[in-house]
Amino acid sequence: MKVESIGKLFALGAMMGLVAIAPVRADDDEETPLGEQMGDVSGALKGLRKAPDFAAKAELARKGQTAVINSLKYLPVMFEGMKDEKVKTKATADYKRMMGQALMLFAELELAFLEEDEDKADEIVDKLKDLKKEGHNAYVEDE
Repeated sequence: MKVESIGKLFALGAMMGLVAIAPVRADDDEETPLGEQMGDVSGALKGLRKAPDFAAKAELARKGQTAVINSLKYLPVMFEGMKDEKVKTKATADYKRMMGQALMLFAELELAFLEEDEDKADEIVDKLKDLKKEGHNAYVEDE
């Protein structure tokens, strides 16, 4: 594991100890703060297609990292309805695991763009998309 990745994972762990995580509910027609951050993550990924060069793509990867870090302040709304504390604790740990993976992948994506390695970047984007599907299957309620 590269030193940069270890440093980012350490920062993530330290930050998670300092931030209180709570589910946040918005009105039915209003987006949640977590939803807004996830929208920023999605926007960073979608923006890669139109980014003119590696520097712009690296900046989008950094924006994705920031949105992932900000999202750790919140839990999916579905956690509010979990009555079994053991189940809720396990789901919270799994959610944080997935967000940690997302942060790591966005950091690796930034490095790939800084190294101007488009093939490596494409592989990482595929992993991010797979992780997004996994997270949505587990933690996004059907509307």
